[in-house]
Parts: sequence; C-alpha cells; structure tokens
Amino acid sequence: MLEVTTSYGPVRLTAAEPNKSGAVLYTATGAVRGPLHVTATHHPAEWHRFSAVRVTLGALHGMDAMPAEPLPRVGRSARPYWATALRKTEEPAHVPWAWQFGEAVDARNGETARPRPAQALEAVMRACVEDYASRPDLPRLSALARRRETPGLVRWLVVHGIPSREQDAQKYEQEAERHRQHAAQATAAWWTAARWFVAAPSPVLALVLAQAPRSLAHQAAYLPEFADMADEQARQERRILRQFRTEVEELRGAARAERLARRCLSHVRAGEEARSQGVAA
Repeated sequence: MLEVTTSYGPVRLTAAEPNKSGAVLYTATGAVRGPLHVTATHHPAEWHRFSAVRVTLGALHGMDAMPAEPLPRVGRSARPYWATALRKTEEPAHVPWAWQFGEAVDARNGETARPRPAQALEAVMRACVEDYASRPDLPRLSALARRRETPGLVRWLVVHGIPSREQDAQKYEQEAERHRQHAAQATAAWWTAARWFVAAPSPVLALVLAQAPRSLAHQAAYLPEFADMADEQARQERRILRQFRTEVEELRGAARAERLARRCLSHVRAGEEARSQGVAA
C-alpha cells in the first residue's frame, strides 16, 4: 500500500497483480477515491521503443476511448474526473520533460478541473507511475505492452502515417520546383526587359524593372528563398518518413523474434514432456 499526501488529505493506493496485458489496477481510497490504470507503453516519439509508463484515471487502457464509470472522485465532491499522463522511464523522474500530463477534466461535461483537485490527481498519478516504473518485472511488463500495442501501431503507421508523410514530402518537393521555375521565368523576363530598356529607354520598361512588391525583380529575389523553405520542409517530412519506416521494421522484427522464441520454447517443453513420459514408462 502506498500513501500520498494531498491538500485534501491522505490518499491510500492499493495495487492489484498485473493482468495478462501487463497492466496494474491501482485503487485509491481516502481523499481521492477510484481506480487508476497503469501500463507500460511505447515512447511517445519513437514507437518501437517501449520505454514509457502511462497512467489513466478509470479502469480502461489509456490508448482506448475515455473510460466508463467508475472514475476517481476528489474530496467530498461527486464529480468523476478523467485524465492521462505518461512518464518516459529512461529519463530521471525529477526532470519536467520526463512527464506528459493531460488536463484533468470533469467526465460529465468536459470542463477542465480546477487547480486544487487537478493537483491532487496529479500527485496520485505520479505515485502510481513511479511505483509501477520501479517494479523489478518492468522488462516483462514492457514486453507484454509491446505484444499488445504492436499490431495497432504498425497498422496506423502503414495505413495513415507513412502515406501521409510521403504525400506531404512530394507536395513540398513539387512546391519547391514550382518556385524555382517561376523564379527562373521572372529572372529571364527581367533581363529581357533590361536589354530592351538599354536599347530604347522608356518609363514603362523602367516600371517593369523597378523593385516593387510582386515585380519581376521582387519575384526573382524571394521565390528562391521560398523554394529553399519548401525543400527544408520536404527534408523534414522525409526524415519523419524514414523514422516511421524504421519503427515499422523494428516493431515487425521484434514481433517475429517473439513468435520464434515462443515456438522454440514450446518445442523444448514438448521435448521435455516426451522425455519425462519415456522415463516414466
């Protein structure tokens, strides 16, 4: 049992045994009352790394929809609150960037919780996450989380993430090419007008050659810069695209390795059972 001090008073937390997915249900009593669901999960920026812990108010997995009742209450209020937080376990717990907290909201109307109950809920959530993250069997729980989440993560990356980034990269590359073409056309037109002006000066040609908004000279100056910016956006999309593909390969590779390990273990057990039966006979 854990005990957490809040501005409403002490909160006692009791942890159940991990379920088949590696999640642990913590039950809060005292100043905060209700269930908190804690599970190992993937890193928020690198989905093939399972180096994070998520806590969700309520008794359902945090990656799913908002959980149904029961939800935690704070103090004497009957308001049910929903929130989720994530802790990156490879970072020290005291650094701010190790944590990602979502706003606690009133599950009845979606309004943001007031500071005092939000702080009490955050303290309880932190305690649950830190207790889970300090478990000696965390590597096993992370492996269970990988098994549970891999199909959904791969599906999203393949169906949505990779095609979307590919389209965005192509869009920025085409945009950069258009800007360069227009810049080249504006430059060529300016030089043509300049030659005409040298051969036969006129006020009209002087206006064409002047540096003014949307003029040929202006376009020749800013369009290459726009092309460079589009190129940088395209390179960024390509970097993300490469990361997404790496994550898919890593997730699929880990799933294959786990299946192979399970099959090998099954064969070993089958052999041991056959040998034991032969000895008994």
